[in-house]
Amino acid sequence: MNNTFLKISLTMRYTLLIALIGMLTYGCANSDNGQLIGVQGRPKWYQADPFGMIYMPMGSYNMGSSDQDVPRSFYAPAKTVSIQAMYMDQTEISNNEYRQFVYYVRDSLARRLIAEGVDEDYHIMENGFEEVLDPPILVWKDKIYWDDPEFRQVLEELYYVEDQRYFRKREINVDKLVYTYWWIDLQEAAKYKYRRNSDDVTTPMHDRKKFLHQEKVRIYPDTLVWVADFSYSYNEPMAKMYFWHPAYDNYPVVGVDWKQAMAFCNWRTEYMNNFLVASGDFPVHDFRLPTEAEWEYAARGGRDLATYPWGANYIRNNRGCFLGNFKPITSMMVVSIRCLLIPTTPMTLVCIAWPVTWPNGHPLPLKKQDTTGHMT
Repeated sequence: MNNTFLKISLTMRYTLLIALIGMLTYGCANSDNGQLIGVQGRPKWYQADPFGMIYMPMGSYNMGSSDQDVPRSFYAPAKTVSIQAMYMDQTEISNNEYRQFVYYVRDSLARRLIAEGVDEDYHIMENGFEEVLDPPILVWKDKIYWDDPEFRQVLEELYYVEDQRYFRKREINVDKLVYTYWWIDLQEAAKYKYRRNSDDVTTPMHDRKKFLHQEKVRIYPDTLVWVADFSYSYNEPMAKMYFWHPAYDNYPVVGVDWKQAMAFCNWRTEYMNNFLVASGDFPVHDFRLPTEAEWEYAARGGRDLATYPWGANYIRNNRGCFLGNFKPITSMMVVSIRCLLIPTTPMTLVCIAWPVTWPNGHPLPLKKQDTTGHMT
């Protein structure tokens, strides 16, 4: 009897002791004792190496011409520029990767038409608080039945009309593939006249709408560059098949101008961030086109003061093969896209578009809106 009572008493003491220790620990963990310790309990963040990208460490290089061109050095002198560390796509954006963007635009337009004309379940009109969403959120888990009679009728708007069809082929009208996005003009918002005055708390701030801009871009590549820009070559087969045929899936996408590259960067950012947020992770900063300094740093391949990235002063190897993407004639400029990731906090995703260069190393201008990049 005494042994049993002793065991119960010891058990109660241990229980009370553990409870007391727990209360003290909890109280200390939730008390900053009046000290500046920052917000506690913040989730940790780790930047994984992006798929398909290679790392380039931060450093400095001499930006500008590296050959012995004395007259040029007077009006375009070289200068030392520092660049932060970044990741870069190991290869250019391929036809198949850009096609993912094209299919996204195509399917989003199709889902909107289906939701408005056949099945409202293809988009969400209200959120959980019964607030109207404008525009509605598309539902991507439902499949598009392109050959269903009802779907086929409402999707007819996306196709070429009868008198524009070639051999009666029912094909998507690429002019309908328009990507719409919004961006914030931070350069304008950062001007002094728009900045917040901490002393004046009565004057209302400027309307933020003036810094929000909408862009609408036809995103299908210009496949006719193969014919229009190669005056003395028979490139009709490339114009017909280069972008869509599986044989060219892993070839660089061409015929993409500056505005289309910007739209691609915006889509890739949204596509990644939507996935990260849905997974409970933090979003990343935007993919973007690079500055001139960032592009030249990447194109040099770590060889400062070299005329070409491979280090030599020659454009052919000992077998006569070109060592770079040089064009044999002086009439064509093709744009390819590559992306960078700046591993800083906050990190920045950089999307690169640059032209194929000439044997003399000087790229020609693209269309009026094409101002991307420098030589590789």
